[in-house]
Amino acid sequence: MRFPALLLAVAAALAACDRGAPAHDTSVLGARGPAQAPGGVASPLTDARGRAIPAPPAPATARVQAVRSGEEAALALWLQDGRVMASSWTRDGGWTPARALEEIYGQASDPQLASNGQGQAMAVWRHTVGKIESLRFSHHGQDGWTAPDVMPGALPRPDDRTGTRDAPRLRMDAQGDVVAEWASGFQANESQTARWTGSEGWSRAASEPAAPAPSASPALPAPSSAR
Repeated sequence: MRFPALLLAVAAALAACDRGAPAHDTSVLGARGPAQAPGGVASPLTDARGRAIPAPPAPATARVQAVRSGEEAALALWLQDGRVMASSWTRDGGWTPARALEEIYGQASDPQLASNGQGQAMAVWRHTVGKIESLRFSHHGQDGWTAPDVMPGALPRPDDRTGTRDAPRLRMDAQGDVVAEWASGFQANESQTARWTGSEGWSRAASEPAAPAPSASPALPAPSSAR
């Protein structure tokens, strides 16, 4: 079953998030920079006054995602030993000791982090048990991270033959609403989308055929020879 109305609304929300992207969008720290500081940081995150936020307590080889969660507050996520690790920072207290968001059977991967810069944030990651793939999430608010749960109806695409896969796209707007999009594991030519609000939680993931690649223009016939 398709949900065209829902998908149109989600697509519009995702586009609106892109147009109104705040200055505190997720920073991907480390992994691909030519030089890395301790903690895998390639480019420092800054607070609202432009002052650098120090590197979180992550291994030097970790690909850290960090967001500003307040004027002088930040959050960071990274993978370590198959678990999603989290730490929070304040100007007065520094970074908290890293902790796993959850410790359940299986392997976590592809963590994504988004924030509205006003205390709310969302983390989404892939969870793999054998050949079973799912997306799990945790929301950050006044009381910290919520207990992780599974995103309803989500089936991310597994590794392809080259060993690569697409990580979910995650965006949060100023109101704290979230839109997620990822390659569907149901069909090779499909994607899935879902939206989260504070009052409703996650909508059930909806699948839709991916937009077809533009076809090449037909070749013009060769001009006939003049006689």
